[in-house]
Amino acid sequence: MVFVEHSVTFKGDLQSAWDKLVDWKRMRDWDIFIDEVKFDGPLKVGSVGQLKARDGHIYVLTVTDLNSPNNYSDEISIMGSRFVFFHELSEKTPGEITMRFTISATGLIAFIFQYPINNAFALKLPILMDNFKQQYEESFQKSKT
Repeated sequence: MVFVEHSVTFKGDLQSAWDKLVDWKRMRDWDIFIDEVKFDGPLKVGSVGQLKARDGHIYVLTVTDLNSPNNYSDEISIMGSRFVFFHELSEKTPGEITMRFTISATGLIAFIFQYPINNAFALKLPILMDNFKQQYEESFQKSKT
């Protein structure tokens, strides 16, 4: 099984962080795995879209849970393996947001290649989240001035 988790904390407000997190039209600006994401309409449970990865592969992406402004999950299937991406925002202290991402996978590919997949996600997930944090904080500071 594949399982990778990472968290970051930054200054901001929950709603604007959520708006950036689920803005699939601009997701490629901070998500190092994604070249493009397309959905036919607004995100909701059951929404099915197309994810084009930076390596050129195209996957069917399905939203499996959506609890605005706290968390959502989506998933893709790759040759019989199911990859689940869980995204969570919380505000334990006013003005301080913690964002947690979890990537898990089950199935044959996930089992056979669990170590290289875990290692790749463990290396890249912090970069992705730091990109989000940096871009969010820059836009949040601009909106306050």
